[in-house]
Amino acid sequence: MSSLGDIVHTLPAFQSLRRNCPTVQISWIVEPIGAALLENFAGIDRILVFDLKARKGWIARVRYLIGFTRRWRRQFDVILDFQGLIKSALLSFLLGGRRLGFGFRNAREPLAALFYSRRAAYFPENHHVIYKNMHLLSLAGIRDDAVEYPVQAWRPSRQLSEFLEQGNWGGKGWIVLNVGGGWPSKILSEKQWRQIAAGLKNEYPVVMLWGNEKERETAAAVSRQCGVRLAPFLNFNDLIYFIAHALLVISGDTLALHLADMTRTPAVGIFGPSSPRRNGPLFSGSRVVFRELSCSFCYRRKCDTMRCLRDIVIEDIIEAAKKIDAQRNRSSD
Repeated sequence: MSSLGDIVHTLPAFQSLRRNCPTVQISWIVEPIGAALLENFAGIDRILVFDLKARKGWIARVRYLIGFTRRWRRQFDVILDFQGLIKSALLSFLLGGRRLGFGFRNAREPLAALFYSRRAAYFPENHHVIYKNMHLLSLAGIRDDAVEYPVQAWRPSRQLSEFLEQGNWGGKGWIVLNVGGGWPSKILSEKQWRQIAAGLKNEYPVVMLWGNEKERETAAAVSRQCGVRLAPFLNFNDLIYFIAHALLVISGDTLALHLADMTRTPAVGIFGPSSPRRNGPLFSGSRVVFRELSCSFCYRRKCDTMRCLRDIVIEDIIEAAKKIDAQRNRSSD
C-alpha cells in the first residue's frame, strides 16, 4: 500500500483484471504516497487513501482503523491482497467480503494467509513478481500472462518543459542516473555515482535524478564534481514523462527502474540484496548488473558491509549502458 515499486509491479495485474472484467468497479486502497502515483493511471474507479501512519499513538491509530473499516465495510464483493503482509491482510479481513490472497509460502508474512477466504496455489518465488501478482487473479478465474500497463497521456509540467528546453540536447536524449532507493542496502555510494557519471558524460547528456533531500545532496554533489545536470524535483506525472522520453535509465531496484520498464525505456538495473530475476526489468532492451556472493539476494534492508553493491565493477555498468545504446543504433539503421 506504500511501496511505490510494488505498486508498479501490481499494475499489470490490475490491467488484466480491468481487461477481463471491463464492467466491474475497481477500488484501490493505498497510502497517500501511493495514491499520488496511482492518480497517473487510467481505469481505477476509486482510490481510497488509508493513512494510518499519520496518526500518532496506538489509540489514535485504533480509532482511525475502526472509522475506516466502518465506512467501507461490506462495500466490496471481492478483496485481493497483493501485498501479503499482516497489516494488509487484517485490513481486508475487517472490511469483510471474499478475501483472496497468497498462500503461506508466498505471502511476505506467512501469517497473513490466515485472514483470507481463499489462497492461491503456490507460485515459484524465483519467477518475476509481476507474474506472481497476475497469478493471484487465478482465484478470480483469470489466467492471463500478457503484461500490459494502464496508460494515459503524460504531459510535462511547465517546470519540466523549461528544464528540458534549457538542456539543449539536440534531440539526442538524455541518460538518467537515479541515485535513490527505498532501502539503504540498494543505494550506491556517491563515489560510485561519480565514476558512472564521469564515464558517460563525454558521450551522452547525463542528468542526476533524486527523490528526497538526502538523495538530492548526493545528486547535487555528483552534478557539481562531474559537470552533469541536476534534475529538478519531479512529481509523479513529470517523473513518468521524464523517464519515458529518456535515452536510458541507470538505477537500483527502485521506482525509477520499474517506471523505465513500464514505459519500455532501456535501463541498466543495478542489483544488490534483491534478485534481478524476481525484480528486474522484463523489457528485452534492458540489462542488469550485480555481484553474486554467497549472501546474495538476502532481501535485507540494511547491511554492515554492503559488499554486493560496493564490489560491483563500475566499468560493467558503463559498458552495459554503451551496449544498449549501440543496440539501439543498430536497430534504427
